[in-house]
Amino acid sequence: MKAVKFFLPLALLATTVHAEAPVNHATMELVAQNTQSVVWMQNAGEYRALCYQAYNTTKMAFDLAKSQHKGKLAVMVDLDETMVDNSPYAAWQILHHEGFTDQGWDAWVNSVQTPALPGAVELANYVTEQGGTMFYVSNRSERTFAATKENLQKLGFPNVTDFTLRLKKDTSNKAPRLQTIKDDGYEVVVFMGDNLNDFPELNTYHQLNQDRNAIADANKAAFGHKFILLPNPSYGDWEPGLTKGYYQLNDADKVRVREQSLKPWQQK
Repeated sequence: MKAVKFFLPLALLATTVHAEAPVNHATMELVAQNTQSVVWMQNAGEYRALCYQAYNTTKMAFDLAKSQHKGKLAVMVDLDETMVDNSPYAAWQILHHEGFTDQGWDAWVNSVQTPALPGAVELANYVTEQGGTMFYVSNRSERTFAATKENLQKLGFPNVTDFTLRLKKDTSNKAPRLQTIKDDGYEVVVFMGDNLNDFPELNTYHQLNQDRNAIADANKAAFGHKFILLPNPSYGDWEPGLTKGYYQLNDADKVRVREQSLKPWQQK
């Protein structure tokens, strides 16, 4: 019942969708496959501990950078599944057998009910108190800017302004937004995200998983220092990294690609 209470606008949306369209069993299967991930993220102490570990590591990384660098220092963070928790929306999708849609996502974001991840607000305040600037760089659409800004301020994140909050306008590639931060005179000394694409310097944007894994291996010494990654088994750019043109596939073919990507035990 708790999950349902979050979503009166979404419940009305789901009723409308079901009234107009037949059930897509492949979509139901895709959504249902996310159940274990969402249950883990919402209930496991291990997930909370990993969040605290990431934020503690970021504090230490920022303190070290501050001792080694001068000038305007910044920490660039993603929002979704890095600072804030969208698992209630994912749980709603599962319970209502709904795939991702811009309409449903916007209804969730505009409800201004996204909670903070444990330890996120404390980390943002720490960096700010130590003289750093938090830049909140998210691929939420610019059309949700007002709701996102209100939500972050409501949660207690510091210095959330039209300058520090940088959402997606014309591309989901964060490299141009990182460049604007540099052009404004800041040095980003720590990056936080749940997706390798949150670290533009790695150049994983639109790469397949074989290349993404190779890039991660090549930069292994930077993780835990410059790049701080939070766990997200629910979604991410690893999924379109499974095969070229993944997002152009229908849901049945996406299920097939997922199954073909499994590496099973070869019993002898």
